[in-house]
Amino acid sequence: MGHTIAIELDVAMELSDGVRLRADIYRPEGPGANPAILIRTPYNKIRFEGGLFDPVALARAGYAVVIQDIRGRYASEGVWERHRMFEVEGTDGFESVEWIAEQRWCDGNVALAGPSYLTAMQWIAAMAAPPHLKAFVPCVGDIGTNIAPNPETGAVSFYSAANALPMTAFDLVEKMKAQGEDVSEIAAYLERMRQDPQWVVNYLPFKQFPLAKYPAFRAMLEQRLTPPSPEVLRERRRYDRVKVPGLHVGGWFDQLEWSIFEHCRKLKQHAGTEFARSGQHLLVGPWDHGSPKSFLGELEFGPSSADELTLRGHVVDFYDKYLRGRDVDVPAVRYFVMGRNEWRTGETWPLPQTRWERWFLHSGGRANTAGGDGALNREEPGLEPRDRYAYDPLDPVPTIGGRLLPMAGLVPGPFDQALIERRNDVLCYTSPELTEEMEVTGPLALQLAAATTAADTDFTAKLTDVFPDGRSILIAEGIQRASHRRRDGRAAALPPDEPVRYSVSLGNTSYAFRKGHRIRLHVSSSNFPLYDRNMNTGRPSGEDAVGVIAEQTVYHETGWLSYLDLPVIPNAEEGAG
Repeated sequence: MGHTIAIELDVAMELSDGVRLRADIYRPEGPGANPAILIRTPYNKIRFEGGLFDPVALARAGYAVVIQDIRGRYASEGVWERHRMFEVEGTDGFESVEWIAEQRWCDGNVALAGPSYLTAMQWIAAMAAPPHLKAFVPCVGDIGTNIAPNPETGAVSFYSAANALPMTAFDLVEKMKAQGEDVSEIAAYLERMRQDPQWVVNYLPFKQFPLAKYPAFRAMLEQRLTPPSPEVLRERRRYDRVKVPGLHVGGWFDQLEWSIFEHCRKLKQHAGTEFARSGQHLLVGPWDHGSPKSFLGELEFGPSSADELTLRGHVVDFYDKYLRGRDVDVPAVRYFVMGRNEWRTGETWPLPQTRWERWFLHSGGRANTAGGDGALNREEPGLEPRDRYAYDPLDPVPTIGGRLLPMAGLVPGPFDQALIERRNDVLCYTSPELTEEMEVTGPLALQLAAATTAADTDFTAKLTDVFPDGRSILIAEGIQRASHRRRDGRAAALPPDEPVRYSVSLGNTSYAFRKGHRIRLHVSSSNFPLYDRNMNTGRPSGEDAVGVIAEQTVYHETGWLSYLDLPVIPNAEEGAG
């Protein structure tokens, strides 16, 4: 039976600089002391939707849960400067953890929790290494707070950048209004952004978007649209300063899926103690950026995929292991296999039993559209005609589902891509029908040999499951900016109309392709507005109102092979190739 709980609202904690942060506290009732979980939010503590971190459920499990408005937000004092989070939130997080550890209702053991932006608050506090911090649970979030692809891609998540702004801007507007400023025009722009996302994403040139004339909002937009330099990223990603175990929670259709795997891997290699390096765990399900759900896009994954009681129990087991010292078995990897719709556990990621299969792109030079002659199989090509298409940035391939932030106008998840497979600027490479089920679990990467006439451009990839009825359901996707092909954060010039090798990451997945289905790969140059459309001019994102049409060539021939590496699980039945 769970604990009876006590709830205290707007509890003040004074920082060393005199600023008071306020929190709502949910804790087991009574005189005893318990471990505590700190959740730091910019979105208003009274609106916190718990999900896996439901404060009542965690309090009934024996934890004190502290939900705190960060500096300058809602009930907390001070000034919120989003662009200075790495200067401010480490100290605030450190002092918050240590203040909690001193309270009579806390036994001195503190952990962190919270999804998305709240995960960034976790990372920054964990890197500050408060002595009483014992664990953290990064969830559908990154070390920074941009909903963005891996910086190595060079691309920007334009839709998320443009439309997440109102989520954090309205409180800032209220504070400006309270200081006597006229904010009527700003408020009108923000409301239009919220009601009409298409107005935002189609505004050209975006650097002249109306809100950019206000310094505070220009800084917020620039922070989202300008990827940090490699030096800044290295300074922010100080894995060596993290000294506690972590449970990294993600979704196959979350745009930040990549960060969960990347940061867990890096902590296993570089965390500040052996205890921390050996204490990193993964929990990944068929979810988007929100709370777990059993139905997403056009697929149903069954009740176990979103059983919050069971999943929260997994989170509590993790906390029990590292805050209470209980002998609880927490698997290193717990992942959901879509298609089979079942949970599995593993020792490492990629799984130790992974068999890497190389699937080559083929065609007679007409892979354009799903009705073309593009093929995908295990046979290495010889001399084959090249595929060509024209990418017009004013007519980009539209986003249909996938890994995106659920907002007005776009819905995340595994949707049928048949509509875009009719476009001449989408190359489609399709396998034969599978004679047996084939499970693909792990990281996906397309090695692409391609040329462009543009000063810069993008190459995109999608993996789909072609059902016997013709539906082409999106499973994974990725993008690579040509100028950032070295994946080191440094732009490099392109040789005009000459073949270049690109590695296009499609992130991670776990999916069972059924017998009688086919595997399909798309190659194109846009996925808009999920990613910013490359205007093909070589100038930074947001500067161009009119772009340049790029003539793209894809090679699949001896010396310039293009292929997809698939992580196949060999205990699944053999597939056809």
